[in-house]
Order: sequence, then structure tokens, then C-alpha cells
Amino acid sequence: MIIPKRLICVLFAGACVAACAPGGGGVVEPIIEAPVIAQESAVPITAPRPNSSVARAPQRRSLPPSGVLTAGDIDDGLNLSALMRYQTRAARHLKWQRMNLSKPVLAQLVGPTGTPAPGVRFTLRHPGATDPFHDGYSGVDGMITAFPAVVDARRSDRIELRAFPSDDGPATQATLRTNGRRTTVALDTDHAWQPQFVDLVFVVDTTGSMTDEIEWLISDLGAIVKATAKGVDLRLGLVTYKSRGDVYTVRDYGFAKNRSQFQRWLQRELPTSGGGGYPEAMAQSLETAVALPWRRGRGERLIIQIGDEPPHRDQVGVYYTAVQNAAVKGVQVFGLAASGAEAKVEFLMRQGAVATGGRYMFLTDDSGVGNAHAEPTVSCYRVTSLTNLMTRVLRSELTGRRIEAAPNAVKRSVGSYAGGVCRS
Repeated sequence: MIIPKRLICVLFAGACVAACAPGGGGVVEPIIEAPVIAQESAVPITAPRPNSSVARAPQRRSLPPSGVLTAGDIDDGLNLSALMRYQTRAARHLKWQRMNLSKPVLAQLVGPTGTPAPGVRFTLRHPGATDPFHDGYSGVDGMITAFPAVVDARRSDRIELRAFPSDDGPATQATLRTNGRRTTVALDTDHAWQPQFVDLVFVVDTTGSMTDEIEWLISDLGAIVKATAKGVDLRLGLVTYKSRGDVYTVRDYGFAKNRSQFQRWLQRELPTSGGGGYPEAMAQSLETAVALPWRRGRGERLIIQIGDEPPHRDQVGVYYTAVQNAAVKGVQVFGLAASGAEAKVEFLMRQGAVATGGRYMFLTDDSGVGNAHAEPTVSCYRVTSLTNLMTRVLRSELTGRRIEAAPNAVKRSVGSYAGGVCRS
């Protein structure tokens, strides 16, 4: 990925004003100046594309206006049956191991009047157990999607849920069957959701295989965060990665103290090069990001990983372990597939997103910018500008209400789509 120096002032400028453990096969390079921050309380599978780091040659061109880049997404937490079918077919086709997503815990918390209740603390325990095996906060629209086999390595036909609308009030209890059906759990009191903080970390592939659309992705992110996180206690973090054999494998910048520090980190990455050591450090970089000092409590902990190449086969287990640790910590992982991302990238990113309550996002060819983008293996989605999608995703997390694109923002629709659910 080649990032022109003139874009640095654009990147995250608005966000920074508002905010004012190595794996195998590579080296994690920490940045010494990074602060130590204490924690607070029906579609066929296509064959993988050729090695894009070899086949793809970056071309210089006139840069289009900001906001032109287009993208779509799938919320697999709302489409679990389809995801399971995809996961089975893809694992067989790619000959890669898959995450154990069997017997999920599915619930929606609502208030006395049926209004969704996001941000409610809950615990999960096996019947008869004294201590819970997992705790967290209900997500957008009060949804709880948890996978005992991921966070606990033990499965059960029934799970006991306890929800705490207030810190000092009684808990609402329910026994849920892990049969793949979502249960509505009514709370005795209303609950208002307002995150106390947002920790937002970008994990970015900086190899030469990344094309011009990634430059535009990064340049637009500053405006996206500015539009969504104004007035929020926001910390921005950065992890970058390349390939084995490059000048570095993973760089851990940690969380920025201020705008100037974040800009210095970005300037250090210029000029961007590498990628000849495909596969790339996708797994190790996620592992590094999850190990950062995330704040605890009622807040948002978000990772957005941007890349176009998968890790080496021997790093797949590292990726799954990083996802497991993220789920335990309440860190959501959002994958964004760039350029002609391989089928293996989609396979890993979709599993990582659903296991942590995130979404899988992908660039599309509708903008006419850059090289060809891989078509995702999903049965329905809507294409908008990437800025529109990212803004809606972040606003949905911060408000606790799913925000859909306005009709005039939709450039193209695939399949039968309704509120994030594929009807066909």
C-alpha cells in the first residue's frame, strides 16, 4: 500500500481533535514512545485468486474525490444459518480448519415496553455452575450472540443468562436453549445506553500489494470518525503489518496520547512497500492488537482490520486464538477486505467478526476506482459509499440502534435484504 504523504493531515484529523505478544514466524516491533495506559475499571465458493502481491502492479492515476470508494457488508450474527452453510463449504473447499461456532447463545434483551436494550451487562453460566463462564454487554438492538465453544471450550444444550439493567438492581434471569433460535428476554426496567468511552484500533496491511483504493479508504476514515465520535472519550490505536521477510512483520504503536503522536506514527510508515513475502501477518497483527491495554467497563472496544491477503496456513490457529481472546475481553473485530482479497481472507474475517459481535465489510467495483475487488460469498447486501457504511457501523455501535442506509445512498442491491437479514 502506498500512502501519499499529503494524505497524512487528512487521516483521522477530526477523530484526533475529538479524542484530543508476538506469534510464530515473524517479529513484532514495538514503538518505544507508545504510552503504557492503565486499564479501567446459496452462492458458490470461488477459487482463490492468484498471488496478488505478484500479479498486481500499482498504477498511478488521478485521485477521485473523497467518498467515492464503495463497499458492502454482512452481519453474520443476524444470518447464522447461512453463515454455517458457508463455513462448511468454504472449509472443505479451502482445506482450512474452521472455528467451532456450534450451539450459540442467542438472545435479544428488551425493556418493559419491548424497546431493545443495548449495553446491558450480562453473564452466562452452565446449569448448576457457581461461576459464569462469560460476561459482556448486549450489543446493537440488545442482541446477544455468544459462542460457548469459543469462549469456554464447553458446549451445553441450555445456558443460564443473567442480565443486569442497573449496577445496583436485581438481575433478570432466563434459561436459553442453544438450538440456533433467538430468545427475547424482557427486563423489568428500562435501560439507557451511553458508552463511557470508545477504544478504536486500526490494524492495517501496509505492504505494496495494497492498491490506490486503500489510500482512499484511509483518507476517508478521518471524516468518518469525526462524524461519529464527536464529544466521545475516544482513544485511537494503530497496528501495522507486512509479510515475513519484509523490513518488519508487525509494528505495535499502542494508543496515541494526542494528534501529533498519531501523525508521527503514520509518517513513520511512509513510504509503504513490501509484500513479496506473501502470505502476510494478518493473524499475528490481530493477536498484537487484542493484547493492547483495552479499557474495561461500559464502553466500546473496536478493532477494524484492513487487508487483502491471508496469513500462512500455520498461522490460522494464531488468528483463531486472537479472536477467542478478543471475545473474552469484549473486543469486537470488524474485517474490511480490500482489493482482490482471497477467499481465505473472507473465510477468516467473517468468522472473526461473528465470534466477537462485529461485521464483515468488503470493497466493491461500483466506484470504478482501483483494481478489481473480489465478490463476497454472501446472498444479500447493499452497496453504498465506504464512508457511508463505516459511519453507519460506528454510529450503530455508539447509539445501540442499527442504522440502515437511506434509499438515496444505496448504489446497488444484491438479494433480498431487510434490516441486515437476508430473506432469500
